[in-house]
Amino acid sequence: MAKIWITYAWDDNEQGDIDYVAQELRRAGLKVKLDRWQLGAGKRLWSQIEHFITAPSESHAWLFYATQNSLLSEACREELAYALDRALSSRGLAFPVIGLFPASVERELIPAAIRTRLYVELSDPDWKERVVAAAENRTLSLPEKELNPYVVTIHSPPEHFKVLFEVRPRAGVWHPFAAGVPNSEKESVGFAFRSGARGFIPSIAGIHISNGNIVSDDGQWYLELGHEAATPTHSYFLFCKEIPSAVVFGQINTSGQMYFWNAADNVR
Repeated sequence: MAKIWITYAWDDNEQGDIDYVAQELRRAGLKVKLDRWQLGAGKRLWSQIEHFITAPSESHAWLFYATQNSLLSEACREELAYALDRALSSRGLAFPVIGLFPASVERELIPAAIRTRLYVELSDPDWKERVVAAAENRTLSLPEKELNPYVVTIHSPPEHFKVLFEVRPRAGVWHPFAAGVPNSEKESVGFAFRSGARGFIPSIAGIHISNGNIVSDDGQWYLELGHEAATPTHSYFLFCKEIPSAVVFGQINTSGQMYFWNAADNVR
C-alpha cells in the first residue's frame, strides 16, 4: 500500500476540506499522512517536510494542497518552489510530486516543477484515481466513458422564455428532423424551435421554420417537424416558456432514430 504525505496550510482545513481529501484517498487505497504548515510562523517549508521526503520508507509520494489565495503570496510560492526542488533532488525525478488544487488557478501561479509534472483539480471527477496512480507509480487507467450520439447544450433563454436547448448530432444527419415535448405539456411549455449554425442562437422573431406538427402514434408526444437537416455543425434550438419534463429529438422516419432527454433532471 503506497504511502502519501499531504502538506497543507492550516487555514485550508478550517472546514475539514483536507480531512475529506485524506479520507477519500484512504478509501481509494493509500496510506495518508498529514503535515500542516504555516508560513506566517516564518518556518521554512522544507525543514518541515524533509524528514518524510528524504526517507523512502516514509513516503512513496508527496502531495501539496494549494489554493489560488496562497499561491498569490510571493513568500508561499518561494517556499513551495524550494521544497519542490529539494524533494526532487533528494528522491530523484521519478519521485511523484503532486499539486492538488480545490479550484482552477492561474497557470502562471503554479510552480514550474508542478506544471511540467502532475497537478490535479478537485473539480475533476477522476481526481482520486489520478493521485493514486501517481503514488503507486503506475499508468493511469480510467474507464472509457460512453458518449451519446447527440449533444444537448443549455443556453440562457431570451426574454419571455424559461429555457433554451440546443440539440445536434455528433455525427451523421437528422433529416427529416423532429423535436417535441410530452403532449400533455404542450400548452404549458409553449414549445417552438428554430435552426441555425452550431453555437449561434437564432432570433425567435421571424418566420416559423416548422414543416408542421404531429402527435406520436401512442399520443404521448407533441412533435414539431423541421424542414432543414440537423448536422454536427447545424443545430436546432428549442425555446420553451416552461421547463418540460422531457424532450425528444432526432430523425423521424422508418429508419430514423429519436432520442429521449430528461430535461427535468438536467435543468436547474
